[in-house]
Amino acid sequence: MSLEKEGKNRMNKVYLITGASSEVGMAYIRKLDETASKKLIVIAHYANAKSGLEALQNELANVEIHMVQADLSLAEGADKVCAFIKEQGMEVTHVLHLAAPTFSHVKIKKWDEEKVRKEMQIQFFSFASMMKDILPKMAKAGYGRVCVMLSSYVLGTPPKFLSDYVAVKSALLGYVKAAAAEYGDKGVCINGISPNMMETKFLQNIDGKIVQMTAESSALKRNIRVDETVGGIAYLLSDEASYVNGTNLNLSGGDYMC
Repeated sequence: MSLEKEGKNRMNKVYLITGASSEVGMAYIRKLDETASKKLIVIAHYANAKSGLEALQNELANVEIHMVQADLSLAEGADKVCAFIKEQGMEVTHVLHLAAPTFSHVKIKKWDEEKVRKEMQIQFFSFASMMKDILPKMAKAGYGRVCVMLSSYVLGTPPKFLSDYVAVKSALLGYVKAAAAEYGDKGVCINGISPNMMETKFLQNIDGKIVQMTAESSALKRNIRVDETVGGIAYLLSDEASYVNGTNLNLSGGDYMC
């Protein structure tokens, strides 16, 4: 029996989702509930509002949500999440990293280092800090799945005026590849997912005309739906993806071809 199969057989599934109160996070939790064959635990990180997660819990039959509030723009935010997991006496088997601030178009000549540092702290440094604690435990157990939300903008030539956004997502992509190389032989699969523009609250600072133009200029003549992105996430975090490691799943709808 392989190390991964042995680890999978003896572990209860515990999912850590950062940014769980986002549209993608909530939709993925619903999908988990619909497809679960037995009770699952989701450790749901949120930054501010938890009312959506509280309401969602009342809808679920197979998923038990444990909510943890933490400001990942602060260095201690990731420590708070890890401390919560330890206090609950849980071993995380799956990680979905969605935490991210809203983004906007900014020209390079208006590069704001303080803003970029905050974005890096939320998306990159907080994630790396949590993985420092979680990945060795997954390796010891011989099983783990990690999926990181990236962007189709790291697949090819990105649009103008998104240098900060692309830089942060590219850093995450580099981490995914490096971590996958280090932990792949230990039963842990670490991957990224890169959807095209999704019409969620993260676009609230983007001009609606740009959102429409992006849809019209795409190969499929529309922006990607949340459920389509969640389908890709579900695959990467599934046991069926046992030989998928260090990849960046292209959900650009054909806009970027690898």
